[in-house]
Amino acid sequence: MQQPDMNNLVTSIPKPLKWIIPDALTTDHATNLIVQQQGSEFTFLFFEAESILFTGTQEEQLKAYQELPEVKAKCIAKIVMSAENAMEAANNVIESINRFNLLLQVAKGQENARRETHENTELSTPS
Repeated sequence: MQQPDMNNLVTSIPKPLKWIIPDALTTDHATNLIVQQQGSEFTFLFFEAESILFTGTQEEQLKAYQELPEVKAKCIAKIVMSAENAMEAANNVIESINRFNLLLQVAKGQENARRETHENTELSTPS
């Protein structure tokens, strides 16, 4: 008699996730995102552009800004996800943005505000 493959058995029994967000987790504000794909994984690099404080008159501030050789953006998070998980995350982001846009349209009194269907917003999956 063959023994069942324990790896397949364990991954085929669904268990609820207990979401734990540590108190020490910092919240950063990402201003830029770079996505890299290698094989079946996606790497998401989140950056925050530095805020520069300028003083003086408007003309002095503009001159100081124009003389800047660059604006630095610090990488604040690097996340690697499988293609499947990245696709699910992207779909969730798209759905959330669509709900947000619908709320904005309704708040502005646009009578023709409509919700995009799930089929129109979901990323395609390879067959």
